[in-house]
Amino acid sequence: MKSILCINDHIADLSEQQTEKVINSLPDWRREQALRFKHLQGRRECAVGYIELLRGLRQGFVINIYPSFVYNEHDKPFLKEYPNLYFSISHCKAAVGCFVADRPCGFDIEYIRKAKSDLVRHTMSPEETEAIFAAKFPDIAFTRLWTQKEAVLKLIGTGIVDDLHSVLKPEKLQGIELKTVENPYKNYIYTTAIQK
Repeated sequence: MKSILCINDHIADLSEQQTEKVINSLPDWRREQALRFKHLQGRRECAVGYIELLRGLRQGFVINIYPSFVYNEHDKPFLKEYPNLYFSISHCKAAVGCFVADRPCGFDIEYIRKAKSDLVRHTMSPEETEAIFAAKFPDIAFTRLWTQKEAVLKLIGTGIVDDLHSVLKPEKLQGIELKTVENPYKNYIYTTAIQK
């Protein structure tokens, strides 16, 4: 099994001029995607996400091209030129990352968000809800579980169309390896999910 995770948690340091430079270095189709975002932050995250994919392909798989994407029926992207490689890009206002692997994978990174009661109950099982509100830091506990669910759903390739309460049930995680990292200093948490 081969995989690489590339994260840039200095995106807030990119000026508008630097962001434009990065966007202009992208292939036409990706530049167009980045420019569809109304705000600078969205453009920055889109552009840096692709740059992190390129970094992962170069460092982990010695691939030095600008790949294009094809999409499944749920809009999960795949590499047109490398159908046996998989990737997952995720971003939040604190960081952007890309997980690249030789087997199906998923990745989610989130800014540590408030564990609001309505949102927690809507997205978490009763057991998860109880664990979140019993935790010393409920916001971290909620964001940790949220990134795990998102990473699994990205691995599966369906996005958030599944029952969110059951995503992390043991029977649904068979054959999936999860790794979660908390970075409270930079205010984000991420999870990688990969088929064993």
